[in-house]
Amino acid sequence: MKASNLLDYRKDPRFVITVPLLLFVATSLVYYLMLRARELSPEALTSRLLLFALWNINVILILGILFVLTRNVIKLVLERQRGVAGSRFRTKLVLTYLATALVPIGLLFFVATDLLRVSIDRWFNTPVRTILTNSESIAEQLQSEAIERSRRAATEVGEAVEKGGADRIDAALRHVRATQGVDVAGVYEAGVVLSLLADPRAPVHQMREPTTQFLERIAADGGAFKIEVTPTGKWIRSGRRIDVRGKQLVAIAGVFLTGEIARMVDQNVVAFADFQQLDAQRQALKASQTSMFLTVTLFVLFGTLWISIYVSRRITGPVQALAEGTRTLAGGDYGHRIELRGTDELGQLIESFNSMAEQLEAQRDAVTASNRETEEVNRRLGDERAYLSTILESVSTGILACTDQLELLSINRAALRILQLPAEPAPGARLDEILVGPLTPIGNYLRELLKREPRPREVSLSRGGDILYLEISAAPMTSAEKTIGWVVAIEDSTQLIQAQKLAAWSEAARRIAHEIKNPLTPIRLSADRIRKKFQAGDEGVATVVDEGCRTIVNSVTELQSMVDEFSRFARMPAIHLRMSDVSAILREAAQLYSEVKPGVTLDADIADDLRAVVDPEQIRRAIVNLLDNAVEATEEGAVTLRARLRRKTLRIEVSDTGRGVTAADRERLFLPYYSTKEKGTGLGLAIVLRIVKDHDGRITVHPNQPRGTRFEIEIPA
Repeated sequence: MKASNLLDYRKDPRFVITVPLLLFVATSLVYYLMLRARELSPEALTSRLLLFALWNINVILILGILFVLTRNVIKLVLERQRGVAGSRFRTKLVLTYLATALVPIGLLFFVATDLLRVSIDRWFNTPVRTILTNSESIAEQLQSEAIERSRRAATEVGEAVEKGGADRIDAALRHVRATQGVDVAGVYEAGVVLSLLADPRAPVHQMREPTTQFLERIAADGGAFKIEVTPTGKWIRSGRRIDVRGKQLVAIAGVFLTGEIARMVDQNVVAFADFQQLDAQRQALKASQTSMFLTVTLFVLFGTLWISIYVSRRITGPVQALAEGTRTLAGGDYGHRIELRGTDELGQLIESFNSMAEQLEAQRDAVTASNRETEEVNRRLGDERAYLSTILESVSTGILACTDQLELLSINRAALRILQLPAEPAPGARLDEILVGPLTPIGNYLRELLKREPRPREVSLSRGGDILYLEISAAPMTSAEKTIGWVVAIEDSTQLIQAQKLAAWSEAARRIAHEIKNPLTPIRLSADRIRKKFQAGDEGVATVVDEGCRTIVNSVTELQSMVDEFSRFARMPAIHLRMSDVSAILREAAQLYSEVKPGVTLDADIADDLRAVVDPEQIRRAIVNLLDNAVEATEEGAVTLRARLRRKTLRIEVSDTGRGVTAADRERLFLPYYSTKEKGTGLGLAIVLRIVKDHDGRITVHPNQPRGTRFEIEIPA
């Protein structure tokens, strides 16, 4: 389906105009009928005009429903015959909607109408009729009793006055008020009140004076009664003619029925009359109520039918567009778009489809571009790989690449030559299993990669009586901040170390010769002086001999001390590493220098339970050497020994407040036979440096603040 052939289902004019208008009319009519049904009189409910109007409305609705249903059924059949996409689904959807609506609506209509007929019949059953009849009888009796009571009171007043004369009027009125319970009693003559007694609670002010017609009727008939309606109730008054000594008087007594009682009486009478009228028109009432309910049902059914057809179109239209769009995309047309809009789930689905199509088109373009780039990158990588391979095969440094589990990835020719492997190991071979025997030191270094990243290290290998010196370093290969392998560099530094040793020994020989020359000069001068004095036969020869011998002995002693120190440096023992209590070693060394020099204090800031794998004797020797230099360099002040364990590294710091060391001297402090002291041998710090390096550590020297020098040692724990 082309996008141009589709309508915006959310703005379908038939739905926007017809359905809301239909629902509004149906709702208004239902509401109006509900209100009017409560207010209509029995005559209106059963009028022929209402029945005629309802039946015509029902016929129109039935015809409309049949027209809409027939029209859409024919359209669905034609679409199915033409094989229009989505017609079968739309047919099922419409039938499902109709079945879902017709079954409950029809069932509800038949049940409700039957219930309505039964209810109407029950309205007119014997108990209801009896209640209304009795209510009417009670109302009539109540009013008759009030009339009778007022009549008796008027008669009693008349008889009392006729017997006792006019003087008995007041007494008679009081008597009937007390015995008959009337609300008002009075005697009139020619329309004028002679005497009147009334209940103060009765609304006498609402009671009008007896009319001339009422008085004349009493005089003519001998008695009469009258019912008078007031705003708060009813006055029921009875009158009797009195003949006294040639005079004609009228006695009137009245009973007041309150508004509530009066209304109940009137309502009962009206209700009974309505009941009798409705009973006579029962069948017409049933027809009227059934027609009204049928009208509402047809409105609901018509709206349901229309909405079901609209909803089926609303659903199947986008679904059909999606189906055809999917087929179009499957055919490779990634530029296809469905131009339907909507804010509901179908609209979101269409937007997702269009977004997917855009992404597929973008991905196709990206894949095409990526393929071109990949081809170019592969070509460059091939060139770079060949170039890198040429470089690796050309360098003299051995290069190993392995995984984080020491599985070999690659090895260059220089590494094979340095390690003297019989054959190139296969990729994936375990290096810690290959590097054994004479190559064990290298294998041990690689095993440390499984635990941590070790520092560069110098190892020596014995090969056929020759010593091979190698420098090993490793750099991690990372991905997403995770180590995935290692690149190991092996440098054959045998010739370099031999040259360094030769240069060091040359420098040492030069410095030794210089140092030996210093004490030899006093020896030669003392010997020459003794010889000259002896040849001259000088009397003071004994004194000269004694002084010269002392000078010679002192110089020889100095030479002996120099030789002993050199011997100790040359015979540095091999280290023996073991887990040691470094805290105890450092405190023991600090205790030796706590009070060794007046004016100098030793501050020991050593953390508790410092344990590390070290040679305790060598560590003690290095710390004692540093403390000895610090105490000697400090004339007055403090020497500080501080030790901490941070990130698996043992950090030891020795600082003083002496005169300090210049920047030029700091660069040469650790050279053998270099010293800034007048009588120093220059071997102490060289020994410390060797001890630290034997522990794979490092030592640095810095200026102390505010003055002095600070030595820092870092050794892996």
